[in-house]
Amino acid sequence: MKYFFREKKLLLIIALVVPFSFVRAQTISGIVSSSRNGQPLPGVTVHIKGTSNGTNTDGEGRYSLSNARRGDSVVFSFVGFEVKTVAVNGSSKLDVQLEPSIASLNQVVVVGFGTQKRKDITGSIATVSSKDLTTVPLGDVTNALAGKLPGLIAVQGGGQPGNDGASLSIRGFGSPLVIVDGVQGRTLNDIDPSSIQSITVLKDAASAAVYGVNAGNGVIIVTTKKGSIGTPQLNYSFNYGLQHVTRYPKFVNSEQYAILKNEASTNLGGPVIYSPEDIEKYKKGTDPNFPNFNYFNYFQRNYTPQYKQDLTITGGSDKIKYFFLLGNLNQEAMWKSPQNFKRYNVQSNIDAKIGKNLDLSVQFQGRYELRNDLIQSSYLMASWMQYSWPIFAPKTPDGKIASTNYGLTAYLDPALTGYIKDERTRLLANATLTYNVPFVKGLSASVMMSRDMLFGNTKDWEKAYTTYQWDAGTKTSQAVGKRGTNELTLATAKVFMTNIQPSITYKNTFSSKHNVEALLLFNEQETNSNSFSANRTGYVVPIDQIFAGPTANQTNSGAASIDGKESVVGRVDYNYMNKYIIEYSFRLDGSDKFPPKTRWGYFQGISGGWVISQEPFFQKFSKAIDNLKLRASWGKLGDDITGAFQFLAGYTYPGSNSYIFGNNIVTNGMSPTNVPNPNITWETSRTKDLGIDIDLWNGLFGGTIDVFRRNRVGLLATRALQVPITFGATLPAENLNSDNTRGFEVSLDHDNQIGAFRYQVSLNYAFSMSRWGHVEQADFPSSFNKWARGLDGRNENIFWGLKAIGQFQSYKEIKSSPVQDGLANSTLLPGDIKYEDVNHDGVIDANDVVPIGKGNTPEVTYGANFSLGWKNFNLMLNFQGASGFDIEEESFLIEPFNNGMNAYAYFMDRWHRADVSDPNSTWIPGKFPATKNGGSPNNNKVSSFWLKNGTYVRLKAANLSYDLKVGGLVKRIGIDKITLSLSGYNLLTITGIPYIDPEAPSGRLSYYPQQTTYNFGANIQF
Repeated sequence: MKYFFREKKLLLIIALVVPFSFVRAQTISGIVSSSRNGQPLPGVTVHIKGTSNGTNTDGEGRYSLSNARRGDSVVFSFVGFEVKTVAVNGSSKLDVQLEPSIASLNQVVVVGFGTQKRKDITGSIATVSSKDLTTVPLGDVTNALAGKLPGLIAVQGGGQPGNDGASLSIRGFGSPLVIVDGVQGRTLNDIDPSSIQSITVLKDAASAAVYGVNAGNGVIIVTTKKGSIGTPQLNYSFNYGLQHVTRYPKFVNSEQYAILKNEASTNLGGPVIYSPEDIEKYKKGTDPNFPNFNYFNYFQRNYTPQYKQDLTITGGSDKIKYFFLLGNLNQEAMWKSPQNFKRYNVQSNIDAKIGKNLDLSVQFQGRYELRNDLIQSSYLMASWMQYSWPIFAPKTPDGKIASTNYGLTAYLDPALTGYIKDERTRLLANATLTYNVPFVKGLSASVMMSRDMLFGNTKDWEKAYTTYQWDAGTKTSQAVGKRGTNELTLATAKVFMTNIQPSITYKNTFSSKHNVEALLLFNEQETNSNSFSANRTGYVVPIDQIFAGPTANQTNSGAASIDGKESVVGRVDYNYMNKYIIEYSFRLDGSDKFPPKTRWGYFQGISGGWVISQEPFFQKFSKAIDNLKLRASWGKLGDDITGAFQFLAGYTYPGSNSYIFGNNIVTNGMSPTNVPNPNITWETSRTKDLGIDIDLWNGLFGGTIDVFRRNRVGLLATRALQVPITFGATLPAENLNSDNTRGFEVSLDHDNQIGAFRYQVSLNYAFSMSRWGHVEQADFPSSFNKWARGLDGRNENIFWGLKAIGQFQSYKEIKSSPVQDGLANSTLLPGDIKYEDVNHDGVIDANDVVPIGKGNTPEVTYGANFSLGWKNFNLMLNFQGASGFDIEEESFLIEPFNNGMNAYAYFMDRWHRADVSDPNSTWIPGKFPATKNGGSPNNNKVSSFWLKNGTYVRLKAANLSYDLKVGGLVKRIGIDKITLSLSGYNLLTITGIPYIDPEAPSGRLSYYPQQTTYNFGANIQF
């Protein structure tokens, strides 16, 4: 009997254990491929639903997932493909094919205060993903946007470390409003490119209407990365790069300098300064008394190092998801000095389900920046370079700072001349609490709060230094003077921005046909800022502390301001059977910059879409056309760019005038700040947009076309009236002017894979032109002047100047031409610029100024992006360009030797006499006018002679990468993937201007030039 019960117990244990043995943990593996062509898909996210257990496919589409059990649901997700869920059936091998999502029609796009599927969008919206922003390591994400999106103009105006970002403009409207994770007031410069998930650009007024004030120039929405379900994934990237100047004109050498200097003197009747023997000595460069010195090469490094590294950690489960980032950027300056820019940043994004229907999202960013600069600053060094003559050495033979060339060499040594130390700290935090109402389907309520804190500290320490002159007799350096002063300035600034935003959203579908979504939101913003600076001069002992300076020479100043806005936002979307879509949005904005009667502005937008491809009559084309949609929108937006309290009278104390009372005692008085304008109000714009979206052959091709027009009214200007000086004030700004902008945009995309070769092509083209409606101007004395100088109805983007019609070929031609120097042409020489007498009065003057070319804002922009892949190799090319604009050469570029400047080598191609010492010798023609000391009042006038077509095409970025196969020991220590890359930025430029960068500001060279960058990078995934 005893054995019977033992057998019974044994059978029971076996019965309980055996079923569990069939659900034991196992490792599954397989290949994920595309159903379109069967090619493997690298980078697919694979995880077990409801857990943090996950992985990614390798470069050959293979994956391996441990701890899977029978009945588990494995989720496969990849950008551009439909998500697929497959149950584990006990087999260790699980191959999966993913269906393309038809050019990402179901892709979720971030829009104003929400998200929409791409197929449901009715406004003019463009997006760029994180993949396109990080292929080339850049310190500023604005540079990654060049050429990527139609209608977005990105111009990099310089390459100074820590200040090398691009200025952005949407459709040529101006600087757009930037939203980062739902918060206004932040900038793109605050964000590490590695932390960005996507960037959305709202181009039309209907899409941007929910942002109301300041959204008239368009909106850029930045969404940072969030965690994803799966085991913790670590990603470390390191990039080391070298930079050099993209293009910069060569200066003349000593021989050329002496030749041009002789001509500059004799062309004005002066003597020959350098003898032929002197010039020969400069040419040989062997005599120390006749140096040949290249200051640009002396000051500039051949290559400037930089490095960037990031570490990200992401993961999570159904309950909590997280994303963490640590980043560091170090950029050295192009000058041979201890200038640099350092940035350290951290970011944390956490999304958690803290209750059954309660979600919490918390985001934090911290950023510390340090700029170590010269006392003359990096960009001013480029200006000083123009004043460096090659005939002078920077130092005396015994190493002292030479007094020649402004003692420029001293500025490279902070220990000798001082420094600027600029520290900036930014702390950005926001939290969103969302409650999904359980008893009303589709209803949710949320509140978002943010607090941004910005701190700045600047230390500006200038030291006096001694310059020397070499005494050949004693063979010693003799002090000849001091430059600069011992002076210290300390400055601090603090800015605090608070934002609170409660909202209610509703989303539901009725009868499987009527899709409704609504939003109601309240927004309150407040910005507090204050600054303080202290200065002491005349330090006896050069100690860079404020206490060490004399109190007799000290000053201080400070400022504080507060600004606030309140807004109510609403939006309603209606979608019938995914065929007919309509959206209406509004925003009620209040601004304290306006008087009570005009303080609130109501801005709105409406848009609609017709998905023709969903109509029954269109189904016969469904095999070729996946999606065809017509879009139309209209919107009204406003701007409050005026200064605060323009509607109030005010006074300044102490004022600009003083009064004498009694015993000749001077007493400070008050001065009026301005004449108030009680009617000042919003600048408003109205924009119309018509668009077409099309997708073909299961996402093989896609494209968009947009046509738009924007009208602005109420632009601020001052009435063109003369008031007597005894009035004591100027007229106030009023809402007087108007203008309009019109244009179109086209984008085309192609995505395909042929065998192991995969490729993507994206092309875009945009045109935009602005024209004045009304411009407040004084009455014109004649109809000719009104025609020549009036701005009403004219294009805004134009250059005004004299029309050059060639160069004078002889003195005879000069004497027979209209007077253009005010002295019967007696100062003119052959080769000088000849101008058209537009009004035929025999005199070239301001009355002959007419439009001579396009302005410096491109009317046409274009981009071409290529992504090519073969097995483990990937190549990315980003081309960007612009046309429809001109560059005005000015200042340093057109006036050699003016105001003590040097000259560029291209001026050797100039008009000059065959014999510099003989004023009657034959003139030899050249490209440029003859050189003159002090410049030429005739030749340096604004004219079409110095206006160049700015059209260019640039290989903006390129990246070649290779995914290493991971196995063996490397795999066992936890490394899943290693990618090595070579990349570059500003690599190749095709332009008609050989000596300056086409993105140079206003055609000048007194700035820190753009840089070409070469990078080597490594990315390791754990």
